[in-house]
Amino acid sequence: METLIKRRILKHYFNLSRFGLGLALITITILALLPIDQAPLPKISDKIQHLTAFFTLAFLLDCSFPKSSFQFPKILTLAGYGLLIEMLQWFSGYRFFSLLDVVADLSGVVIYIALIPILRKIPLVKWRWELAENSN
Repeated sequence: METLIKRRILKHYFNLSRFGLGLALITITILALLPIDQAPLPKISDKIQHLTAFFTLAFLLDCSFPKSSFQFPKILTLAGYGLLIEMLQWFSGYRFFSLLDVVADLSGVVIYIALIPILRKIPLVKWRWELAENSN
């Protein structure tokens, strides 16, 4: 009985992660395509913004699909999204394509991967790995 209750609770986290991922993708896409002077972003380094956004996307993507570990398909998905954003900015006429932005995006993903062993121990987020273990 306890396992059934735990699975149901973990399933809610899973669904919430997918909602959060969708919301984050929409928000980041809108912010990335607004003219720079109209984007309501904090006055910090553009590269820190990219790194933070893609660290968050990596976490939400990983939580949204917990049955697979964070490997090449998830990394490729995020890299493709980062390149898509840069291409859309280039076509916008008021933003520009930057390989350094893609590097910052992938840096956020690499930092997420490096922090997974620590995240697995944090009570607030360790459910992601518990869900993967309990779904087998």
